[in-house]
Amino acid sequence: MLKVIVKNAETLDRFLKKYFKDQKYSNLIIPMKYGILTGGKKIRSTIILNTAKIFNLKLNKIINICGAVECVHSYSLIHDDLPCMDNDKLRRGKPATHIKFGESTAILAGNSLLTLAFEMIAEKKYNIKPNVKLLLLKKLAECAGHTGIAGGQFLDLSYEKRKINNLKIINMQKKKTGKLFKFCCLAPAIIAEESNKVKNEMSFIGEEIGFLFQITDDLLDIKGNKKNIGKPVNKDRKKGKSTLINLLGYNKTLEFAFRRKKMLINRLKKYGKKSNELIETLNFILERTY
Repeated sequence: MLKVIVKNAETLDRFLKKYFKDQKYSNLIIPMKYGILTGGKKIRSTIILNTAKIFNLKLNKIINICGAVECVHSYSLIHDDLPCMDNDKLRRGKPATHIKFGESTAILAGNSLLTLAFEMIAEKKYNIKPNVKLLLLKKLAECAGHTGIAGGQFLDLSYEKRKINNLKIINMQKKKTGKLFKFCCLAPAIIAEESNKVKNEMSFIGEEIGFLFQITDDLLDIKGNKKNIGKPVNKDRKKGKSTLINLLGYNKTLEFAFRRKKMLINRLKKYGKKSNELIETLNFILERTY
C-alpha cells in the first residue's frame, strides 16, 4: 500500500478515536467503533486529503469531512453485510458487525454512524462558513441516500440473477460507490469556494474514481485472494450479481477501466504537481490486490 494512504489512515483513526472519546457513552459506541476502526484502507479520506492539496486547504478544514465520509462508508458496509442484503459473514478479515454483535445491534450501529457523519460536519467546533456547511450537508445527504449509496444498493439487489444492460450497470455502480467518491472530490472544492466549473469537474472526477474502485472490486472478486481481500471471493457469480465483467468479460473490463483511468489522469495533470498524490492514489485503486 502507498505510504501516504497508510499515513492518512493513521491520521484519520486518531481523529475518530478522539471524536468517539468525546461522545456521550451509549451501548452502541463499541459496535460503532468496531465497524469503523477495525481495519480498512480509509481510501475515501485519502481522496479528500489528496484533493485538498489541489486547493491548498489545511487539515483542520477537511478532517471533519474525512471522518464524516468514513462514517457513511462504514454504515453502508455494516448494512450491506446483513443477511437481508448481501449476507456476508466476513469484513476486512474479521467477523462482520452483525456476526459479532447481532443483527439488530448492527442495524442500529450503522444508523448511528450515518447520523454521526452529519453531526461531525454540523458541530460548532468545525470552523467553516455556515453556508458552506449547509451545502456540504446537502451534498453528503444526496450521495448517501436514495440517489446515492442506498439507491445503488437497492438496484444491486434488484439486478441479481437478471440480464441487465451495461448502461444500467454503470448507473447502479456509480450510485452505489461512485457518488460518495464524488463527494470526496467535490467537498474540498466547496470549502475552497471554487467556481461551479471547478466543482462540476471535481464531481465528475470523483464519481469516475469511485466507479473504477467498484470495477476493481468486481475484478478482485474473480481473481483476488480471500486472505488479502479479507472476505470470500467468487461471491458475485454465486449470487448472480450484475457486473460489467458479466457483459464484457474480465480482460475487456480491465481494458475499459484503464482507458477511463488514462482519461482521468489527463484531466488531473492540468493542476500540476498539486494533483500528483491524487494520481498516485488513482493508480493504486486500479492496481491494488485487496
